[in-house]
Amino acid sequence: MNDKLLCKKDIGYDNLNFWYYYIMGFRGFDEEKELNMDDAIREVINFDQYVPDFKTWYNNFLPEDDADKEGYFENPKEIAGRLTDEMGFAIEFHLSETIYYLNNYYIGNLGGHFEAWFLTLDELLAFDKYDFLFLLLLPMAGIEETEKEYAVSLISERLKKISMFAGQSDYIAGCIANGLVIEGKFYDEPQVGVACHTNHSVRNVLKYPRYKDDVIELNKSLKAFVDKVVSK
Repeated sequence: MNDKLLCKKDIGYDNLNFWYYYIMGFRGFDEEKELNMDDAIREVINFDQYVPDFKTWYNNFLPEDDADKEGYFENPKEIAGRLTDEMGFAIEFHLSETIYYLNNYYIGNLGGHFEAWFLTLDELLAFDKYDFLFLLLLPMAGIEETEKEYAVSLISERLKKISMFAGQSDYIAGCIANGLVIEGKFYDEPQVGVACHTNHSVRNVLKYPRYKDDVIELNKSLKAFVDKVVSK
């Protein structure tokens, strides 16, 4: 058993330290101001009043002395669970990156050599049936340009649950969505299922054929998961 497995109180919406750390790690941006998301949000929110003890929390959450020289933990803190017979998930937190898995298959990471844009918006919404998972899996989602306005409204509504983001939820949601838009659309690849052409996406099986077998299995699991959740 992983003694670093996080529970609901560790990631509750009232744990502002966690959500500050997590949301500010997204790859969003303000296109007009030409600012990365973390700089853009700091212009509109005074975080000192919300997370005055953030450095202490961060050092306890990701103790540098426990990591190897590349920033990885042998036993990382993790959010994980089995949702249905078809679907389980895990998110590992390291100093160097945050790593995402579905059914023990790697789907991407937030870090220096990031990979993202895996889940379609419909797939992400299926995970929204479970506490916190819309926001937790959001950085692994890919949004088609025609879905952007709808996605901003969805993201904004969920950000309102976190007090420090509530007053600027529309703006922050827009910054996040900017970083989620994919090149073109998701499409059906013969004998594979859902795929995309976006660089740095595990679902781009033409550019990254090493992931093809995993994507085939995940496509089967995701379809069964979405069908079951939607039918409830």
